[in-house]
Amino acid sequence: MKADLHIHTTRSDGSKTPTQVVRWAKEKGLDVMAITDHDSVAGLDEGREEAKKVGIKFVGGIELSTYSTCEIHVLGYNIDYKNPDFVQELAYVKDMRRQRNIEIGKKLVSLGIDIDVDFASDGLGRMNMAREIVKKGYCRDINEVFEKYLGTTGKAYCEAKRLTPVAAVQLIKKYGGFASVAHPKKYLLDKRLDLLLGGLKQFGLDGLELNYPSHNAQDMQKFEALMKTHRLLPTGGSDFHGDEDKNFVYELDPRTAKALKVY
Repeated sequence: MKADLHIHTTRSDGSKTPTQVVRWAKEKGLDVMAITDHDSVAGLDEGREEAKKVGIKFVGGIELSTYSTCEIHVLGYNIDYKNPDFVQELAYVKDMRRQRNIEIGKKLVSLGIDIDVDFASDGLGRMNMAREIVKKGYCRDINEVFEKYLGTTGKAYCEAKRLTPVAAVQLIKKYGGFASVAHPKKYLLDKRLDLLLGGLKQFGLDGLELNYPSHNAQDMQKFEALMKTHRLLPTGGSDFHGDEDKNFVYELDPRTAKALKVY
């Protein structure tokens, strides 16, 4: 099955609505897709309904932002996201993001940058801010925004309080989900990834995002070896946000399809 299990919508920092990304996925010829908004499941119902209409298999997902020695993102699939207890726990996660965004907003204002963004809004991400900064002419492109203002060395960067990777995996597993570490190339240095996977496996980690646009053959070889060591299943996706031209598609591993109940 042709798949993309890492897609963002306007419910976090994407530029397309859940309905639009489902139609985009269908036009690409995908058999199965997942919406994985940052710290939000607000687009899943709309996406699932549209997927039924256009005839594409849909996996409900989320991308949880966590922090340990660096920022680490954990993908969660098939969580019981309507469970009242999960909704309450996710509200706490969202509030941490919201407080970070408000602080970024204050810093931007102090730097003379005035943009049309509600920094307290649900699901807001730095990509949303970056688009507005470019739109208002303060920077040439998104890369310049992150280099000057929103990246980790940027003038307006704020470090948010975050879940730990362990807490994210525990949250996903507590509500029946499948947990996978996102875009692992960022964590390859100094055996960091090996230690991360070994630690998270003890708390129920299921997978690793093996298939990703920036992964080359050498990366894939390293990841496959680590997956074998830690008994993990492969996931994959484009990390599509709506503005970029990502024609990335991969073949879903039958073992992962079974674990995600995609038949």
